[in-house]
Amino acid sequence: MSNKFRYTGYGMQVVILIALTIAGFMLYFLVSMILLMSYGGWQMANMQQLMNDPHSLNLLKTLQSLSSLMIFLLPAVSFAWIADTTPLQWMGLRRRFSAEQLILVIAVMVASLPFIGLLGQWNEHIHFGGKLHGLETWIRNTEKMAEQQTRFLLTTHGFNDYLVNLLMVAVLPGICEEAFFRGVLQKLLIRWSGRVATGVILTAMIFSFLHFQFLGFLPRFVLGIILGYVYVLTGSLWLAMVGHFINNGIDVTLMYLYQIKWVKTDPMGETEVSLWAGLLSGIIVVILFIWLNRLSKHRDF
Repeated sequence: MSNKFRYTGYGMQVVILIALTIAGFMLYFLVSMILLMSYGGWQMANMQQLMNDPHSLNLLKTLQSLSSLMIFLLPAVSFAWIADTTPLQWMGLRRRFSAEQLILVIAVMVASLPFIGLLGQWNEHIHFGGKLHGLETWIRNTEKMAEQQTRFLLTTHGFNDYLVNLLMVAVLPGICEEAFFRGVLQKLLIRWSGRVATGVILTAMIFSFLHFQFLGFLPRFVLGIILGYVYVLTGSLWLAMVGHFINNGIDVTLMYLYQIKWVKTDPMGETEVSLWAGLLSGIIVVILFIWLNRLSKHRDF
């Protein structure tokens, strides 16, 4: 493995990654405009209009999938290819993992759900007040719009739709976002700062911020920390991808079961997580991470 950037500072490497990300976004914007115009002209470039047209569902799912591929995966792979002669190894995609590690990561993700849910409740009850009341109103209206969009995207008419939704919301984001945030950005920030915790926390903050859903910033931030330490402790980006897939896949599956009336509780509705359930969940996650650390004993940063 030969680092092509050995004479380039980590700050400049971050700038290069940002430039590649902007290029990926511009490519996605161009492709999305072409698809929208071919579908219905410029008048269909409005999200609210698209959501009012049931026939646009497949188009929106295509755009959602392309955003993961072009904005996250393409810049990450391009940077790794530029940075090292063995890009897959550099990103942690050739690191082997054991069945025990895989089981522990799955257990961590499932066990963390009540704790993350509790954080979500706290986040939603944050009120700015005063001069920031207008900002809070805008944020909450934006969140409602995002929820409507998500419900529309996850509309299912059968098991095949569920599989497509799983690919769009769980598989592709799990691969693409982890390649970008943990496989590249976190690695750079850890080496730039010289501290693992600093790199993991900064990456988790950026990860949560770039989803632009601020009423869910805190739980997504903690999710980013969990995924970050999965990668740090095991050195395997595949395990971070599995963790991301489990988290998103559970939401998609619950939404599907709700739509076919196998479960009665709306997974996107308001659900109460007790304080003790949330705290117990957090304690279990810490214990599982200690176990994972002892099992892995891997450091690559």
